[in-house]
Amino acid sequence: MNIDWNIGSNATVEAPCPACGDAGPKSVRLRVGSGVPPHPELPLALCGGCGTAFFPTLEPPEYETANATEAALAFYLEQGAGIDVMAEPLFAVDTTGGKRYLEIGCGFGFSLDFARTVFGWTVRGIDPGFAARSGRELLGLDIAPIYLNDPADAGPEPFDLVLCSEVVEHVFDPLGFLSVLRGVLAPGATLLLTTPNAGAIVPETPPGIMLPLLSPGYHATLYSRQGFETLLRRAGFAFISVVEHGPTLRAAVSMTEGTADLSRRLDRGRYIAYLGERSQSIPAATPLGLGYRYRRLKELTHAGRFDDAREAAQPLIEACRERWGLDLDKPEEILAWGEWPSDMDGFHGRAPFSLCGILYFLGMLAWLQAGDRARARTFFQAAAEAGERSRAILQNIGADDGETEELCWQARGNIPHLLAWDKPDQATAEALRLGSLTSPLLGERIPGRILEDAQRKIFVDLVNLGHYRAADSLVPTVESALPESGAVLASTVFALGILTLNHRKAPKGAAVFFARAHRACLELPDRDTAPIAQALLWPSLLHQGQALANAGRREEAGEALRGLLTPEAGLPPVPTDVRTRAEQLVRSQRLPV
Repeated sequence: MNIDWNIGSNATVEAPCPACGDAGPKSVRLRVGSGVPPHPELPLALCGGCGTAFFPTLEPPEYETANATEAALAFYLEQGAGIDVMAEPLFAVDTTGGKRYLEIGCGFGFSLDFARTVFGWTVRGIDPGFAARSGRELLGLDIAPIYLNDPADAGPEPFDLVLCSEVVEHVFDPLGFLSVLRGVLAPGATLLLTTPNAGAIVPETPPGIMLPLLSPGYHATLYSRQGFETLLRRAGFAFISVVEHGPTLRAAVSMTEGTADLSRRLDRGRYIAYLGERSQSIPAATPLGLGYRYRRLKELTHAGRFDDAREAAQPLIEACRERWGLDLDKPEEILAWGEWPSDMDGFHGRAPFSLCGILYFLGMLAWLQAGDRARARTFFQAAAEAGERSRAILQNIGADDGETEELCWQARGNIPHLLAWDKPDQATAEALRLGSLTSPLLGERIPGRILEDAQRKIFVDLVNLGHYRAADSLVPTVESALPESGAVLASTVFALGILTLNHRKAPKGAAVFFARAHRACLELPDRDTAPIAQALLWPSLLHQGQALANAGRREEAGEALRGLLTPEAGLPPVPTDVRTRAEQLVRSQRLPV
């Protein structure tokens, strides 16, 4: 799908803004082909008043038959559905006690099942689509296959919580739709909404995010934060909270103050437990069973629970062997595939749609649990290949998958990282070459965020391994991309301090880096529990004192170590070994503390 950003400044359309109602001419932000046959070119209009974007020439599609294929459903179950993202808005409200919960446009019903299983709520969904029919059957959910045109369509009783996730952008009469939603709310109830963020419609947004965000042919309106707040206010809600969450807007609205807190995040422990429970009840060699198990493998690996993740991976490996004849213990065989399928049905006839992710996390386990870097490298190479092949198929039908895009590039970034131990100079050369790398099939460049992260990690490990000369070549690149604060800043400037002190022999410059690392640890909101603060808060101050002593700046060295030996109240305790080393330094250098 090609997006044409080269729109002349005089390109305008006459259409009212669906959010704020502004009736003046609208500039055309871009043009893109529709994902719905016969694929007409659609202009995206931009409201100059509130920043909302919309497709003024779009005709309503038939959602009852949209993506109504077994392969499309398999992709959604195995890979596409962000169950954690769907479930997270539910944590904005008090989850205790029995609630009557309604979800409009529930799709397959993952959020409904999560609320029913984890919170014990009474749940109901409304969705006329193909995926909803499957969810009703496979999960045993109460999902009405209708559109919500009147409050009575939801049933005779009102609801304590209503979720409308990724729906309002499809609606051609948003004010009328919101009026119906108000009619299904019980007194004191909360309406939660999520919708794509128009602020993410910029050329720099990666294709894996941009194409699902636009969904040309299906999304009618893409709201800005200002526009969404205006629309909700026009709909008559008394209390409105809208926050930006990357490419998504999240909103909590009600007629009563203080019913929701959008800053609350998903309890990932409960999410992992849910995935485990569902994995026990659904056969692994089915799209739904494989999807649950893949997501559990991902969560356990991210959580550093590598032994549990290895155990969770085994049913996935066996399911792929049973269903497709794939031996995931031999990723080199996937790299040896000659021809790859070119359509959804063909791809799923040969592999699961989550193949990229499964290979990626098996690579992480080979690296971080088993310490087999050569095997991990092969897994990452196979993951990048599989991911790009699946994305090419999705793009052919006007779709994409942001997670697969992310994992492809993470895998490519990990490949040079694995060389840091045995081939440090090659690791540095390949890390620098990442910036000019073009993906072989789609011709894309690595997103800047992933590039910077990969180069930082390689640099830090090279320093930690004592490969100072190789690390030194990355210093200009790493310094130019330092974040302003946070754990990443702390670890990176600490490594810069070590390199500057031990390799560049510049103790005054090293002291500046160590001071910055200490300050970054102090400023962490969770400094008492953050692993990076536990590791570097006091060592950075010790090294600052050592560097200043080496530079002959005894007064400043003493002042730094004084902060360690007599720390301010409320700071985490100083480890015994760090305190002992500081005391030895004070005595040996006769520093004034």
